[in-house]
Amino acid sequence: MKKTILAEQIEQARVGTHYQNYLAIRDRVLEMVEEAEVRGSIPSGYWSEEVEGFEYMFDASPLLVEKLREHCHHLTGIRSYDYRAHHSHVQPLLARKLQALQNLDRRGLFVPESLQLGGFGHEINSHLVNVDTLKFYEVMIALDHAGMLDDFYENSGEGKVVLEIGGGWGGFAYQFMTIFPKATFMIIDLPATLLFSAVYVNSLFPDAQCFIYGDAPVESLTADYEFIALPHFALSDIELVPDLAINMVSFQEMTTAQVDGYAQRMHQLGCERLYSLNRDRSRYNDQLSSVNAIVSRYYDMVEIPVLPVPYTELTLSVDQASIFRRALNFVKRPENLIVAAKRILAQQLNRSAPRESTYIYKHLAGRRRQNGS
Repeated sequence: MKKTILAEQIEQARVGTHYQNYLAIRDRVLEMVEEAEVRGSIPSGYWSEEVEGFEYMFDASPLLVEKLREHCHHLTGIRSYDYRAHHSHVQPLLARKLQALQNLDRRGLFVPESLQLGGFGHEINSHLVNVDTLKFYEVMIALDHAGMLDDFYENSGEGKVVLEIGGGWGGFAYQFMTIFPKATFMIIDLPATLLFSAVYVNSLFPDAQCFIYGDAPVESLTADYEFIALPHFALSDIELVPDLAINMVSFQEMTTAQVDGYAQRMHQLGCERLYSLNRDRSRYNDQLSSVNAIVSRYYDMVEIPVLPVPYTELTLSVDQASIFRRALNFVKRPENLIVAAKRILAQQLNRSAPRESTYIYKHLAGRRRQNGS
């Protein structure tokens, strides 16, 4: 009997590189999970519950792996359903916000969603774009305006190391490695989430030199690798000094001790730059005091304003977008662009910039203090 097209797809996926990557990484991640249990290294209450929600990923089928992005909503809440044709009314909002970000982009930092592994988004100028895409783009712009990428532009980042604390599904790693292909990108995360990020990065960069925890002692790591995946309990074993440490939207979900542990370790290692996109505390997290207050013990933190709305909102109006374009035309010095744009916005909208709040997302860029507490 002739096989159906779907049956053939399943068989092709079963022997394909994506699924084989998944099987190898899954076995390694299962070992990490077991080691974490032995060590008693327990995540916050929030993340313990979240991890339970995607345990089925440890028994994924070939077609599920081919659609890995469909299941990354467990980590960011972004679902492919919201980007299907019948939700096309959202496309202009994405396009407007993308344009506003491009008006602030001095370097050409935009990287669209990849088509691989079930990539999704609304099409804008022949590129797939979703909220995750814009979040990562906004972070790259904030890093650039803070001067934290200056060293990476030389030789495409060769010899430079960036550490993302909590790499999610690997989307930011993909964008960063696309722009700086010679840099070393290191992720440290809960073992279960590495099942997403390590599979994603290994699949999209099949020729990259990748290190998965267990390949060799962590103490022996060098910048010869292009991608490194480590479980959270290996933090104290890291000796490779990052040039830049990044956290996006997960410090706010940790405990005070966990955030302090990461910031303190980065300071001890001699990591000179630390960037955070977080709220000071999530409303549901009663195990955390304040992200900014904690990391400020070790780094002098400065807020880097980008857009007048958080990354979660697509409500940037046409008037606001045009104001940013006007600011770009009038301001000659790039470092003054954001300040000028906010001033024009305040005048145009007859309001000042939003007040600081515990629950407002902030781009914070920190330089290492000589003496951390």
